[in-house]
Amino acid sequence: MSRVARTALPAVALLAACAGGAGGPAPTPAPAPAPVAAAPVAGGTAVTTPAAPAPPPVPARPEPRPVAPPDVAFRAGWMPLATTGVDEFRRAHPTWDGRGVLIAILDSGLDPGVAGLESTSTGDRKVLDLRDFSREGRIALARVRPVGDSLPVGGRWLRGASRVAALDAAGPWYAGTLDELPLGDPAAADLDGDGRADGRLPLVVAHASDGWVLLADTDGDGSLAGERPVHDFLVARETLAWSLGGRPPRLNLAVNLADSAGTPVLDLFFDTSGHGTHVAGIAAGHDIYGVRGFDGVAPGAQLLGLKIADDAQGGISTDGSMLAAMDYAIRFAEARRLPLVMNMSFGVGNEREGTARIDRLVDSVLAAHPDVVFTISAGNDGPGLSTLGFPGSATRAIGVSAVFPGVFAQEGPGTPDVIADFSSRGGEFAMSLATPGVAYSTVPRWDTGGEREGGTSMASPHAAGLAALLRSALAQAKVAADAWTIRQALMVTAQPLPGATPLDQGTGVPDVRRAWAWLAPGRTVPHVSVRALGGTGVTAAFRPAGLRAPGDTLQAFVLRRSATGPLPLRLRSDATWLVAPATVTWAGDSAVVTFRYRRSALAKPGVYTATVSAWPADSTLGPVARLVNTIVVPHPAAPVTLADVTVPAAGVVRIPFRTERGRPVNVAVHAGGDVGVTAFLHEPGGMPYRDGHSQPAMGEQAAEFLLTADEVPDGTWELVLQGSAIAEAHARVRLDPAPVRAAVAVRDGAADAILSGQPGASGMAVLALVGATRTLRVEARPGERPRVPLEIPAWARGVQVDVAMDPAQWSRFTDFGVTLFDSAGRQLEKSALNYAFGRLDYQRGPVRAVTHAELVLFPGLADATERAPWRADLTVRFLADSMVRAAPAQGEGEWRTDEGGHATLRFERPAAPWPMPEGARGFALLFLPREEGIPWITEVVLP
Repeated sequence: MSRVARTALPAVALLAACAGGAGGPAPTPAPAPAPVAAAPVAGGTAVTTPAAPAPPPVPARPEPRPVAPPDVAFRAGWMPLATTGVDEFRRAHPTWDGRGVLIAILDSGLDPGVAGLESTSTGDRKVLDLRDFSREGRIALARVRPVGDSLPVGGRWLRGASRVAALDAAGPWYAGTLDELPLGDPAAADLDGDGRADGRLPLVVAHASDGWVLLADTDGDGSLAGERPVHDFLVARETLAWSLGGRPPRLNLAVNLADSAGTPVLDLFFDTSGHGTHVAGIAAGHDIYGVRGFDGVAPGAQLLGLKIADDAQGGISTDGSMLAAMDYAIRFAEARRLPLVMNMSFGVGNEREGTARIDRLVDSVLAAHPDVVFTISAGNDGPGLSTLGFPGSATRAIGVSAVFPGVFAQEGPGTPDVIADFSSRGGEFAMSLATPGVAYSTVPRWDTGGEREGGTSMASPHAAGLAALLRSALAQAKVAADAWTIRQALMVTAQPLPGATPLDQGTGVPDVRRAWAWLAPGRTVPHVSVRALGGTGVTAAFRPAGLRAPGDTLQAFVLRRSATGPLPLRLRSDATWLVAPATVTWAGDSAVVTFRYRRSALAKPGVYTATVSAWPADSTLGPVARLVNTIVVPHPAAPVTLADVTVPAAGVVRIPFRTERGRPVNVAVHAGGDVGVTAFLHEPGGMPYRDGHSQPAMGEQAAEFLLTADEVPDGTWELVLQGSAIAEAHARVRLDPAPVRAAVAVRDGAADAILSGQPGASGMAVLALVGATRTLRVEARPGERPRVPLEIPAWARGVQVDVAMDPAQWSRFTDFGVTLFDSAGRQLEKSALNYAFGRLDYQRGPVRAVTHAELVLFPGLADATERAPWRADLTVRFLADSMVRAAPAQGEGEWRTDEGGHATLRFERPAAPWPMPEGARGFALLFLPREEGIPWITEVVLP
């Protein structure tokens, strides 16, 4: 999932410029479309800011209704089990429903009180343990002493000390508060259900005869009298919930209590995201919302909820949380001799594939524990290539992409399943499988209305459930198989969707019935790993810029195996342009195979994908390795018009094109006929275009992307067109780079627009001041969360913050959140880096009360033991309501390049009508109007 928000700055300033005035109010930008629910999960410490005057109440939104009643959702097939044959498999084998298997959900938390997550199909307890590795729920405790029958807690007096004394007369007692304000979204943060989200909920910890216990004023009467002590969840499976006025609890929390040299350590486990609860229901829900037979994939399985997410910051993983949760899950399952399946519905964009520290850690853990199946979502950055996120790119895990089930399609009954547009794609990596990525599932009561969600986050637990079914069947049939063999069974028997490639879907959509039939004989599969040599590929060969030279037609792969002895393999290519040797010759435990590409077949711009499969002598095992090759042949960095692009039903068209650094480009897509298309744009390397990567084109409405000069590197971009699932579409595409590059130099009170590029080019230019900007570098060490104070000028309609770091450094992280707080500690806006770049865009309301703000960075490192510092560069832009046009020194701003392709146009330096913030400089845009469409844009910082 991409979590990079889009700003409307270029379009806003552009519209003002096109109006021809020297200013005037800028149009209000439309809110950015909400991302598809899924990719990340996370963990961290709650944020507090310095004391400030008491803020006004933070209202919680009204409690919504379900998106549809559960019985209606059940009858409609909104838990799409038929796609993978689960319904028929369970009918044929009622006891092979996951019973005896443990599924660990590494996510945002889990509400164990939701109907559907309370018991298994056999009546056993569904949730065995809940642990917080995020530290978001860490409560600061201090010793307290009673005064009469009252206790001082959080600056107030709490009655009912006698209730604590009945449990622990000698003491000492400890107290703290759970503050709602730092928990983020008011709908989730209103834990006590009083209609506000700014409460301080008192907590008291004492040592009873059977260990540490927690007491809370759950009925809100100001007293602990009559309150039930809550033990650590693992000790007694008890939960904590506030219920004011007898209303049903909005959220059930678990208590984690540890002892540190006789002092209690308290973490509260909760799901104020709703994400983990939804994921858990897909994997193993039973009788969801009390509807008999409304189950997830493996209703007999038990669950282990492991929170790795700081939900308040948007689901941001924290230092070492993933690795710590994996370690706990493995030790927990081993101690109870339970087969373990782990699921992590998380995906963050790879900058340099194969270098992420978390990928190597996941592979190391799985190599040491070969019986553990680990399913991980691919991410929601699709449909562009090279968007598979880490840790789904760990080679021993099952990376899961998403199918959009036809049952959810607007086209009506009979609509085929297709690969979801949001699903990340491979490039440097080959995908594993594709499973349903939309489902109606369990959510906490506060999240009513969020029962139907989509994303690869929903696909991954579906695959985890399939693995649990197979693990359950293997145990009961007394058949042995390790995790790699289970992975092979699902992949070998999967069915590819028409029109999709291995980069979209891996081997296709698995069917648990066929997978079991493959496993039942007790097969043994050799573990063969694949790595592409040279170029940018890792487990797949990927040439994003085509074949570089006439002789550049060879591609080598290295294969490694875990066993010794003979392993004859035959190679089969599925494309005539890829020529492979007939067999593999091993030298010990490795082999190098070299393919030849037929250059003549790769001349036309487009994307070419082919797979060579490696077959053992026993062909019933299926291919033991797949060597995926992709050649991207881009259109040149020149004006290109594609008059009639046919987009097949349920398919996509990929249009790669080159850009030159600093040369702005406009991309326009017009749909023809009655069927519209959606256009998606991806930057070099795969990142969804930072200024909004998805636009519809229908009728007179065109999709148009403005690539400003500062956003354009030398590289290959990808435009992807997707139409209807049931009808062919047609589109006209225009790729239009500017004829010149532009820069602005300011001296002696004048601003010179310096143009260079195509000789004899001509046009007009407009220079306009649109705000102020400042840059700064942040350096920090692991464990630190840098804070940057921001004074927002009264004249600014909003603030835009870009955070960028060296792509090589990005591999150290699992996440990186960015949140803007007001002086009272309330969140104004939050975003995250999904790659080594992220953008936060805060738009102020009509009442601009917020002037003092603080930007807080939330880094999450893969390895909590790491000590090396990190750094990031911040660009802060304050955007004005209006713009100030610079007057041309002569004429109306006309320019023409000379024989060398150069031109200079002088403007009077625009004077800002507003005071500049400290350390800021003027921020301007240079427009080069086109004959048709929106002008090319270059951003300018004025000294």
